[in-house]
Amino acid sequence: MRLVLILVLGLLQGCGFHLRGALELPPEKQVIALLGIPLNHPFASDLRAILALSQGELVSDPKLAGSVLIVSDLQEDRRVLSLDQNGKAVEFELVLRLRFEARAPDGKVLIPREPMAVHRVYLNPQLDVLGKAVEEGVIWEEMRQEAAQALLRRLRHVLEG
Repeated sequence: MRLVLILVLGLLQGCGFHLRGALELPPEKQVIALLGIPLNHPFASDLRAILALSQGELVSDPKLAGSVLIVSDLQEDRRVLSLDQNGKAVEFELVLRLRFEARAPDGKVLIPREPMAVHRVYLNPQLDVLGKAVEEGVIWEEMRQEAAQALLRRLRHVLEG
């Protein structure tokens, strides 16, 4: 049984398989400077966590980085989609929007400024208010993680190409 497991793991590694969240960046590009939002912002924390899975690092000084990521217009919006028979909101749309661009340390544009948005719809029948507030927080966290992964995948594509 151990031999089969070792063989399967060896085959997975040989084919380039990586656990979800692992992001391969060229070694000289693993340090990324983040501008536009503070490093303690929840979105920056998600970027940092994804980079840490591949021994990458997020810094604030572009002089220390192999590429510079500029995030702007980061917004989290919540909109009512439907009401119940009593006029209470029961369905919401959550939207995370941002704009980003990537530059080389010398200022060369790698990715021109472009928008990104992540949408989620969820039901909140206003019965278990505390539980639903926690659920909404989890949804926002998942949305930030999805946006961070998409942004870093886009950056990886440009850096490798």
